[in-house]
Amino acid sequence: MYEIVIGRTEAEKRKFGLDGTIFIGKMYVRMGATTSLSNKVLLDVVNPHIILVTGKRGCLPGDHKIFTNTGYKEIKDFNEKSDKIMSFNKNELEFIWKDAKLYEYDIKKEYLTKLTLQDGREITITDEHPLLVFHKNAVLVWRKGKDLREGDLLVNTTFVPEVSNDKESLRIARLLGFTLADGNIFIQKGRFKDGRGYWYNGTKKRLRIDTDSEKSCLQAKKDIEKEFEVKARFEWRKDCDCGRVTSTNSKVVNKLIDLGVPAGKKSGIIRVPKIVWESSNKFKANFINSLFSCDGGIQKDGMRIEYYSNSKEFMKDLQLLLSHFSIESNIRIKRRSAAPDYVSYRLGFSDYTSLINFRKKIGFIHEIKHKKLQLKKFNLRKRRMSVKYIGDDLVCSRIIKLEKVNDIKKVYDLEVPETHSFIANGIISHNSGKSHTLGVIAEEICNLPEEISQNLSVLIIDTMGIFWTMKFPNEREEDLLKQWDLKPNSITRANVFIPKGYFDYYKQQKFPCDFPFTVSPSELSAIDWCSVFNISSLDVIGILIEKAIDKLQETKGKSYDIIDIKNEIKKDTKSEEKTKNALENLFTNAESWGLFDKNATPIKNIIDRGKISIIDISVYKDWNVKCLVASLLSKKLMLERMVARKLEELKDIEKGYSYFFSGELAKKEQMPLVWILVDEMHEFLPRVGVTPATDAFVQLLREGRQPGISLIMATQQPGEIHGDAITQSDIVISHRITARRDIESLNNIMQSYVAADIMRYLNELPRMPGSAIILDDNSERIYPMGVRPRFSWHGGESPKSLRVKREELVELGL
Repeated sequence: MYEIVIGRTEAEKRKFGLDGTIFIGKMYVRMGATTSLSNKVLLDVVNPHIILVTGKRGCLPGDHKIFTNTGYKEIKDFNEKSDKIMSFNKNELEFIWKDAKLYEYDIKKEYLTKLTLQDGREITITDEHPLLVFHKNAVLVWRKGKDLREGDLLVNTTFVPEVSNDKESLRIARLLGFTLADGNIFIQKGRFKDGRGYWYNGTKKRLRIDTDSEKSCLQAKKDIEKEFEVKARFEWRKDCDCGRVTSTNSKVVNKLIDLGVPAGKKSGIIRVPKIVWESSNKFKANFINSLFSCDGGIQKDGMRIEYYSNSKEFMKDLQLLLSHFSIESNIRIKRRSAAPDYVSYRLGFSDYTSLINFRKKIGFIHEIKHKKLQLKKFNLRKRRMSVKYIGDDLVCSRIIKLEKVNDIKKVYDLEVPETHSFIANGIISHNSGKSHTLGVIAEEICNLPEEISQNLSVLIIDTMGIFWTMKFPNEREEDLLKQWDLKPNSITRANVFIPKGYFDYYKQQKFPCDFPFTVSPSELSAIDWCSVFNISSLDVIGILIEKAIDKLQETKGKSYDIIDIKNEIKKDTKSEEKTKNALENLFTNAESWGLFDKNATPIKNIIDRGKISIIDISVYKDWNVKCLVASLLSKKLMLERMVARKLEELKDIEKGYSYFFSGELAKKEQMPLVWILVDEMHEFLPRVGVTPATDAFVQLLREGRQPGISLIMATQQPGEIHGDAITQSDIVISHRITARRDIESLNNIMQSYVAADIMRYLNELPRMPGSAIILDDNSERIYPMGVRPRFSWHGGESPKSLRVKREELVELGL
């Protein structure tokens, strides 16, 4: 069986054969309705290339709630350092706690799909985000947003483990429930008369709870008095046959507002407070008890419990909150016949398990409701016949509505190693990723025979902090690797570089880093500083930067640090004091990056023959700082390789014309050919706008191949990347994409030699992780392929690795 070589012309294939190629995957072939993996796909690494790797972006809006070890929280608030995610192991049907990494993406003019389930649950996802679906024959499969249809059964969880982080008393739990249901907070500023008849300016605050249960009123009064050590007033009102509890103490009102209770009209805007999510089930039970005792309803025979609210978001919160007690509820719209435009919401549940759990674990303070719940006679049927259950903790909910939305500007995703899943809005979701292919290429270059690898070096700009794991073997996928005739293996020739200011901390945390690196402030021009500070060079601060940098270059040359810059700013007599203070603050902030030193790390100390150099800049959240580092490294590499290329050409001349060349020059150590791997390239080199890295990468794209620099760019948004990244790429590896602009960008690359639309090729790929198409401008061909699994550990497991069940591997011919 012949091998497919990407990146070489026919003449080069005849000249070099398979030498200097790396194994990246296998080609898909179709025989009727069957698709199998066949020929090996090899990539040329002898010649310089510009390679674009595009991947999927499966994400959620920032307000979607995910379940962590501190309870449900919005995905945008996930803390990588302290939070763990609850993940679902599809094969074992069990939940486990996992570390995860948060990704954030800006989106423009992109439609997302909003799904509504039969129980009223909602989730909004990008087209590429997979959800777990119950398929026919009792098979659980991951299905992407664009492939979901009305009637599909999504797998939800009816249970989550207890988190216990109580910071407030159970009295606060009950008061929050009473106030959100039947309470009102009134605040008025103005001029008032005191009890002695004197006028004063001030603020009046009042909490009032009105409910038809005397027991609930007395409980609320008792909780206020014991919690805050103040007096509360209780009265029974004959006009409405209800009780009223009142407190005018500002301490009571302020506390409830701080915990998330809105003042004034609140019925349509209330949410379950953050403290409830973070607290124990006992705290949650007291909150729900007081809530349902006020605004909840129960049928006379105890057959159904309901709750009513004008806030849809509050009802979705409450539905998630009830799942802590294995209570399976649904949400419905409630309209009034007299006012059809007025919309409110009703949450309810009536199955045996939910009702018995409510009675045992929550209950009612309300006397009459409590008695009705005791009347319920429970039969042997514990669950609803019309609903599909998977074990005790999973339920399938049917999609009843799909609609497109385009008002979301930012989306988020989590990378969860091994299990690749998390719970979002109670629905089991799959994580995304696209860094796998970069790792495969880096592994293979290091695995080349020494006579070739010693002439090459790999530089990875690691923006997410996931490539350091290459130092460890991928033992978790040993069986899969065996199917590919591969073995788990660590990359021992990988060096991890950390900014100097963070290096000691990383070492203390036993993080496997090797060397610190620094950048000299003198390497940055005034334009660079303006760019990284996001300031116009024509702004007064930008002008002051240029004056200070010009003066330092004149007096100190290339030997100055940030303290020198700040001192130069202070000396300026023409700028206003506030301008100088503002600029000093910016440079003080730059000092805190732990990046700058008068003596910068030489590029020759970073690049090493036959090794992978990983520049970990994941410590920086600001993309301008990441761009600055990438820009300076790229410029240095370009200069070094231009010098090295001249020496290599002289060496070539010596071979043909030995009278001209000195043998001593050939022995000198030169900069090897460099492969630069960059993830999230659209952030460094956007289609619109300029970053600190724009000029450096544009120069690499246009001129880098001649001195021997290859550039591999990974992006989830090829439609949002600089035009040169598209036009200069001679190889494209495209995993599934769906956004129109992304597809149009790839069509522009291949339109000269492929007749069909790229979407056809993407649609014909098997619905499995790792599937991709390769566009090879050198041979003017397009190939469908599956990327091989990583033999070193992948820090953020990605669906580009062909990870499937053993029986599926057999079917694919592995």
